[in-house]
Amino acid sequence: MSRALPTKEDLVGRRFGKLEVIGRSDKRGPRGERTVPLWECRCECGNITYKATDTLTNPEFSMCNDCVGKYAGQKMREKAGYVDGTQISRITSTKLISTNTSGCRGVYFDKRSGLWRARLKFKGKLMNFGSYKNFEDAVKARKAAEQEYYGEYLKEDISNANTQ
Repeated sequence: MSRALPTKEDLVGRRFGKLEVIGRSDKRGPRGERTVPLWECRCECGNITYKATDTLTNPEFSMCNDCVGKYAGQKMREKAGYVDGTQISRITSTKLISTNTSGCRGVYFDKRSGLWRARLKFKGKLMNFGSYKNFEDAVKARKAAEQEYYGEYLKEDISNANTQ
């Protein structure tokens, strides 16, 4: 268990994670039934935040609330397998989503036009690859798009993993 720094110590000018202590604050923060003095800190992003001594020594909280939110979001995306806005596990998965009625990922029947449509989502962008009278043509268009977009990306991702 890490030991908190004593509150009597002057922390001005010291850096903890993304925070630099710029002075003592007259603010106090809750700790159970008591309150503790807070330090005024400047985050690397420029925000001013107020932290207790014990919070400064914890790397998961040694940043402003905005940065904590971004950090948490980034960690969630990494854990879910996202790279550059694309979830790699979804690219490699052959499982269809429950709402798919065509039997082919990225191919659906557009009732308004009466045509089959092919589309693909990559790096956060939804791309359309045409409308077709025949289901098979829409599937071919989707498969060609997968090769064009996913194929190179996965090769690049694999080679990056091998060099690290």
